[in-house]
Amino acid sequence: MLFSGDSAFTALLNDGSVLSWGDKYYGGEIPDHIHHQLQKNVKIIVSTYYAFATLLNDGSVLAWGHESYGGKIPSDIQTKLKTVKIMISTIGAFAVLLDDGSVLAWGRYLDGGKIPDNIHHQLQQNVEMIFSTNYAFSALLNDGSILSWGNPERGGKIPDNITPQLSQNVKMVIPKERKFTALCKNGQMFTWGEN
Repeated sequence: MLFSGDSAFTALLNDGSVLSWGDKYYGGEIPDHIHHQLQKNVKIIVSTYYAFATLLNDGSVLAWGHESYGGKIPSDIQTKLKTVKIMISTIGAFAVLLDDGSVLAWGRYLDGGKIPDNIHHQLQQNVEMIFSTNYAFSALLNDGSILSWGNPERGGKIPDNITPQLSQNVKMVIPKERKFTALCKNGQMFTWGEN
């Protein structure tokens, strides 16, 4: 399978190994310190514009490319990346859902690379699924509520006028390029982001 950023490509081969080429500063060259770990057991590859991240069969994650775009995982996050279930990205950040129901993110702040303090504690458990537009992330919790972060104009902030409706009973989230749509159990639909 072939994956692309803006200036580089990465291929996941049948034997579970990875090859990269293109601009070495933007993911086209795998760093020596992780190269040997990418010779087998790679399960998934995800990209931002200028970085790549891989999910290995053991649930750990490795990244390379432009540091600001997620190519370097902060040490406080790296130590927690041991039981990753789902990994997704925006154009500038990565987010993962762990087996324990918590969420972690890194990369460009404006693109969702830092979970805001006001929702951070709510994403430490009970997250069922995560979603991304090109510029923001959303998390669906077990209680049917939704939380979003990233670019506030492109899906990263749920407007105050629909926040109560999205605090419970959300059944599904549909991400588009610059907006999210939530389908509630009563059949109502709510959209936020750029139209």
